[in-house]
Amino acid sequence: MLRFEDWELAAVIILTRFMEAIAIVVSIYLAFNGYKLRYVLATAGVFLISITLNLTGLIFRPHFIYFSLASILLSATILIALILYVVKNPEKTRSFSLPENARCPVCNVLILKEDELCTAKIGNYTYYFDNCHHLVQLLKEPEFFIERGSIFKGEIKEIFVKTKDTKRWKKFNEVKLVEENGRLVAYENPPKEKKVVSPEEILKESPLS
Repeated sequence: MLRFEDWELAAVIILTRFMEAIAIVVSIYLAFNGYKLRYVLATAGVFLISITLNLTGLIFRPHFIYFSLASILLSATILIALILYVVKNPEKTRSFSLPENARCPVCNVLILKEDELCTAKIGNYTYYFDNCHHLVQLLKEPEFFIERGSIFKGEIKEIFVKTKDTKRWKKFNEVKLVEENGRLVAYENPPKEKKVVSPEEILKESPLS
């Protein structure tokens, strides 16, 4: 029969292993879902911190439980902070590196410049567009591009665009669309004299939504 202290120690060890397992799972998820390397390494770092603290606890055996508790609290704090930040700021934490030989599904042209790059996940596939105007074209008339074989049928899961003025990635519904030279351009802070088109209206009317 284990003493209470033994059960307490066993519970702490199980919780420590559980936190390490979560850190590994989150790290793998981020790596395979296109997040920046720094966030993948940060979650992997939580696992290494936990291992280091527990090994240190083995060296100082009388204080092992305190090192394990510190490992649990530190791992939980870092993981929760990382997960919340990644969930709330996907436009900052995702990696939008252009795949090799990526072509815009609208014009079928090989994408060479990333100045106005846009990306949309439709169903299980992620598509890249050489500019925001082509993205809007596809959102308005997806059936044409599905029949043409440019995209597969599915619902919109996420859309990100690179704004012309700040060059930062933003969620599509957070940008302002302005018509310039007959095509729509994404701005974070559009020129005051320009008429702004709402991305929300485009998404609401899109058959993909």
